Amino acid sequence: MRPLEKGDKPIDKNGRSIEFRTYGEARGILIERIGQFCSYCNQKLPASLAVEHVQPKSVNPELELEWSNFLLSCTNCNSTKGDKPISLEDFIWPDVHNTHKAIEYNEDGTVEINPAINDPNLRKKIQNLFNLVGLQKYPTTIEASDRRWKNRKDAYQKAKDALKLYESSLNKGAGAEAAKFVAGWAQDSGFFSIWLKIFEQHANVKKQLIDAFPGTCSNAFDENYCPINRNKDL
Repeated sequence: MRPLEKGDKPIDKNGRSIEFRTYGEARGILIERIGQFCSYCNQKLPASLAVEHVQPKSVNPELELEWSNFLLSCTNCNSTKGDKPISLEDFIWPDVHNTHKAIEYNEDGTVEINPAINDPNLRKKIQNLFNLVGLQKYPTTIEASDRRWKNRKDAYQKAKDALKLYESSLNKGAGAEAAKFVAGWAQDSGFFSIWLKIFEQHANVKKQLIDAFPGTCSNAFDENYCPINRNKDL
């Protein structure tokens, strides 16, 4: 899951904070800052992303128009999350935590808690997020509308194919140009963390990937910096 930096509350051309009349007005700014991707499952959805209220507006009406309460979400993540009352401290969040480090993506489209994480409290928070948005749902019928797992599986294979092409290009002295193409393919595919995993050993491509996805917290990939909680110790 891509760690995000959506920035402070937007301001207008006169330097004043923008006061949203409806939460839908924030959609364009969110897309501009963090891209056309679901903040949770990381699918690319140019046409059907919704402004997601981290804390449900039906439970917390005072937060309906608050920038700090906004992310972007696909239909599957949003509908699974629903209007469940939540305590922020019980979960990890892509705009607060190093969610890339927290989650392991597998070739079959499944996701799990990073096996390297031993802290039971942290593992519980990651699992809570899985449950909240249904990241571990794996429908068994071809008619199922929730195909997030299948889309992850497809992205994994695309990334592996791209890796073969990239490594072949290195032998021809075309690695720099190929890295740019890989970043473009990844942006079209979505599922940032899968691509970063596949290209883990290629620093040049990793940088291109981080730069290609707007709003990615680049510090989260600095081994000297990256605690799970980007702001303080858990």
